[in-house]
Amino acid sequence: MHEIAPHFVPFKGAVNFRDLGGYDVGAGRQTRSRCIYRSDSLSDLTEGDLRRLASLRLHALIDFRVPHERRSHPNRLPPEVDICTVPVGFWPDGVAEIQKAIRACSIDAAGVHRATIDFYRRFPLDHSFEYRLLLEVIEEAAGRPVLFHCVSGKDRTGFGAAVVLMALGASESLVLEEYMLSNTYRRDIGHLMPPGLAASVVEEFTSVNPRYLEGSLNAIKSAFGSVDAYLEQELGFDDRRRANLRDLLTEVP
Repeated sequence: MHEIAPHFVPFKGAVNFRDLGGYDVGAGRQTRSRCIYRSDSLSDLTEGDLRRLASLRLHALIDFRVPHERRSHPNRLPPEVDICTVPVGFWPDGVAEIQKAIRACSIDAAGVHRATIDFYRRFPLDHSFEYRLLLEVIEEAAGRPVLFHCVSGKDRTGFGAAVVLMALGASESLVLEEYMLSNTYRRDIGHLMPPGLAASVVEEFTSVNPRYLEGSLNAIKSAFGSVDAYLEQELGFDDRRRANLRDLLTEVP
């Protein structure tokens, strides 16, 4: 088991804001701190949160939420800081159907589990454009801080973090451990669930499970044979571009 250092960045209005620095990516190197951040919704940031966010000196923000999510809960950002915002919102096929079934209380926890694995399998291929853009924005930032986020910061953002860490050379086991931290920093949305919905369904819907991300990784291996081939053939990051990312975003501890 890898030692996972504390990566949580404390905000009152965001519960799953994390720094991807300090992770072992092999060859005696680790990811740099204060370079790549991941988060849940930024719509409830307090004035103190805004000051903290400004102190991070973000160069770019990638927003994986779809337009109606951004309209209903617009990000609160420091007005005095110029942050390049890149909206690349998407919903994987199957998410709308899960949400509809939950509103109707017509799905059980096992059904949510199966459906979530199905849409995670779609991340690598159906949404390669969005994750390629994530890497390109990070590449363009040239070491300047970048933040990416969605609503809960666990699914769209979770696979995004996996892509970034794998591009930098992290092992599959470390990627899974980092992904699972979203269960520790989980936003309480129980009040948004319909009356009568089983607690087991709420738990399955709001948590992460290693089987979910493994679904993405298995889809990659099935289609490309390896993560390296996926990064090069589908996302356009060959050995040269990945070496550049490692130079920018990793260091000898």
